[in-house]
Amino acid sequence: MPLAHPGAMREWIDRLEERTAQFAADVISLCKRLRHIPGLENASKQLIESSNSVASNHLAMRRGRSDREFASKQQIVTEEIAESVGWLELIDKVLAEPDATARDLLREARELRAIFAKGKKTMRGRLEKEQRQRRRE
Repeated sequence: MPLAHPGAMREWIDRLEERTAQFAADVISLCKRLRHIPGLENASKQLIESSNSVASNHLAMRRGRSDREFASKQQIVTEEIAESVGWLELIDKVLAEPDATARDLLREARELRAIFAKGKKTMRGRLEKEQRQRRRE
C-alpha cells in the first residue's frame, strides 16, 4: 500500500535520523562532565557506547536492503536505546543534585525508545504478514 504522503514520511525519518545523531552528540557532552564523578566513569563510557550505537545502527537500518535486514538493525537500535535509558536513569539517581541536561536526555531517550518500540511492533506485523502470504503461495 503506497504512502499517502511519501515526502512527509521521508522528512519525518530524516528528522529522526537527526535526533539520534544529536542524542549521541549530547550524550558525549554530558559524559565529558560526568566521567570525573566517582562511580560514573563506567556508566559514562557505557552510555556513550549505547547512544552512539543508536545513531549508527539507525543509519544502517534506514539503508537496509531487505525487510529482514531492516528489522535486524531495528532490533539493535531498540535494545541500545533501552540501554541508554537505563544508564541515564542510573546517572539521574546517582547525581547529588539534579542535572537539567541529564533529565532532558533521559526524556529524549524515553521518547526515542517509544518510537523505536512502536516501529519494531509495526515491522514485526509486516514480516508476519509476508510470511503468511508466502505460506499460502
